Amino acid sequence: MPYVRKKGRQLVLVHGEREPQSGHVQQRVLFTIYSKPEALVILGKDGERSARLFEDLVTQQHPELRFDWKTIRGAIQQNLEILPDRYEYRQERLEKTFRADLAAFARQLFLADPKNLMSAANLIKEQRNELELVSELIDWRLELCGQRENEWNGDNEYYWRFSLHGSGVPPDAEELVASYYEKGDYRHAEAGFRLLTECFDRYSEGYNYLGLIALKERRVEDAVKLFEQTVKVGRTLFPKRISKKRYWLDLDTRPYIRGLRNLTLALNQAGRFHEALALCDRLDEECGDDITAFWHRAAISLNLGSWSGAFRNARSIAQIHPDAAFIEALALEALGQRQGALEAFLHGALNSPRAAKMLVEIHQPKPASHHETDDHNGGVLLRQNLHAYLAKPPKGATGFFKALLADPRVEQLLNEVVETVRRWSGERTGDRTAYDRMMLMQSRRFAEAEAHRLSDLVVGTTEAD
Repeated sequence: MPYVRKKGRQLVLVHGEREPQSGHVQQRVLFTIYSKPEALVILGKDGERSARLFEDLVTQQHPELRFDWKTIRGAIQQNLEILPDRYEYRQERLEKTFRADLAAFARQLFLADPKNLMSAANLIKEQRNELELVSELIDWRLELCGQRENEWNGDNEYYWRFSLHGSGVPPDAEELVASYYEKGDYRHAEAGFRLLTECFDRYSEGYNYLGLIALKERRVEDAVKLFEQTVKVGRTLFPKRISKKRYWLDLDTRPYIRGLRNLTLALNQAGRFHEALALCDRLDEECGDDITAFWHRAAISLNLGSWSGAFRNARSIAQIHPDAAFIEALALEALGQRQGALEAFLHGALNSPRAAKMLVEIHQPKPASHHETDDHNGGVLLRQNLHAYLAKPPKGATGFFKALLADPRVEQLLNEVVETVRRWSGERTGDRTAYDRMMLMQSRRFAEAEAHRLSDLVVGTTEAD
């Protein structure tokens, strides 16, 4: 637990940490108190609000530690007399580190002259994406520095807010880099997130983003390693005591759970099915995330040819995640239950018409709306997660589902639901007609009724087989 000790004419808040290799305890300085006026403000001389501000800032800077503030205040009070009456805070807390790091960065740029040295040119070229990001950040910082001071951006005379800026990535910096990812500019996004993870060693989300980029670029084994790092770092962010039911409610647990989810996804896509199944158990038992565990178990079971397992897991969540209805349909078809497969496939297709056609390799034009784009992306993800099944589906399965989609009645249903979604997304009035129709058509009971009406398709394809 952190405590106060004397260091010359200063007081330092320190924490003892044991070195893994030697076992020796080393003191890490968390904060230095330089003057008596500053110490008195910490003790509440200017009111409890200033004292509370200091404690909150220190706690945010070191969220992994627990502070006994009553004892810390007592130690400061006992040692007030060793502190000087004045201190030059601007130079120490505002300028010193920034100027030193700026000079070190500038020195490297001065020395790396591409005009005079090819090795320097190659080095600059290799770091081009990072340098472009830093250049944009510099322009942004310079643009904003002309604003007026107010209660939200002001600091006190001791520069607490500047020196105790928190242990996490500044939100605007993360926003900047994430904007590249959202735009599909993975070159700059990857450079940015790599730089952020090097600057902030507890930035679990950075590894998660890097893993997602690797997955999109089909570097699956790289993605596995990055998601493993997401999980490892994310686990260190957990509060000291937290119940399983609060895992997803606490912001600090989310990088860890996202990492587990995406690691399961990547392991499945890498064909490491049994490792992925073990993670499903962790998601379920450790995190209480049973819905995600069911989805992944369904996909993995289908890849392994475990039709009953795929059906059970997919069926349990198909009404929450209609894309699981496709897995349910493929499993039922493999089990010889084609009427049930028709019902499940219709349920999935009426929610994701493009994905349905992508599963059986029916060519389609480019998406024309954000709904169609989401549908297309869902189809891509399904194909990636069902890769082993789709590489060698049961005999007749692909023909069965292609025949369903080729039937004019099914085609009419899918065209209607596409048009209904389009009308709903364009509605700006209180008219709920399109919305109500869309919700009905995408429900399980509607798929069941239509499957009953189309039962002749099952008889026809069975005879053809």
